[in-house]
Amino acid sequence: MKKIIGILGLLLLVNTAYADKNPALIDMDSAPVSPSPAALEEESYMEWIEPIYEWAGGNPYSAFTPLVFEWYREEKDRGLPSEVFEDPGKVFVNVNRPLQQTIELEDAGEIEVGNTVGAEVYAQMDGTVDEALEAMVFRWGKPVGATEGKTYPPGGAFARRVEYFSPISNWGDGAYANLSLRRDGGIVKDLADRYLFLVKGDSQKGYDVVMQYLKSGGKTPTQQCFAIAIIRPEAPGKVSYKISTRFQGQSYKVLGNVSIGRKNIGFNVEKVRAIQVEYMGMLDELKKTGTIQDKPTDIGYDGK
Repeated sequence: MKKIIGILGLLLLVNTAYADKNPALIDMDSAPVSPSPAALEEESYMEWIEPIYEWAGGNPYSAFTPLVFEWYREEKDRGLPSEVFEDPGKVFVNVNRPLQQTIELEDAGEIEVGNTVGAEVYAQMDGTVDEALEAMVFRWGKPVGATEGKTYPPGGAFARRVEYFSPISNWGDGAYANLSLRRDGGIVKDLADRYLFLVKGDSQKGYDVVMQYLKSGGKTPTQQCFAIAIIRPEAPGKVSYKISTRFQGQSYKVLGNVSIGRKNIGFNVEKVRAIQVEYMGMLDELKKTGTIQDKPTDIGYDGK
């Protein structure tokens, strides 16, 4: 009986520790001190994250990292493409370049066949760059007006989703840790992923945001994820938004044909566009109400 009581007491202490600490920071106490770069550049970024990934036991260098940085250098000071303004919703999704790059890397044996999801998205949105950033990080766990916390954003393919978000002082200015938990996605496997976020810029010139998979936060198929978003002020009351993203880990070979999987899952314009429209709806809600409402489900971090 004493042994059972002791075990129950230990479990209570563990659960209390989890309750008192943002799950985005659990297992992060020993993260190395590595001050973030002053601005977003490929060389300084890679130098910054190398000791972090050495500590995390992962590979900081995705095969897509240089390709996304190349896109970033091309787009960071460029206006929106004409296709945005030809669209009634002011959204343009390009999967052609990500798809071609994926096929070339697969053929060269540099990445696994049939598990890459990718897109480049361009949009003109109503709002300010600060509002666009606020709506963006809400989707990754930061409640509106808070510095850290948790949110329940729309889950997309998943019926249940919760996000945890917190600054992490060891990594310097603009650096954040995220824990993303997503469940019940049908043939899409559950996710439990820890991400590194880096936000650079200001409300006058705009923001650059890097999102990169750091390590697992539980059972997950994720192998790599790397994305850069560019948020810039446009005409009064308008924001330019661009993002290039590559995710590796969810195999669509289960569909029996890689080409079908690429079309329906990996590089699906309609699905990517729906996510962007959803984000723009959250931005509109923020503009009109000053906040974004959660969509809570019975999902949360249980320490496993």
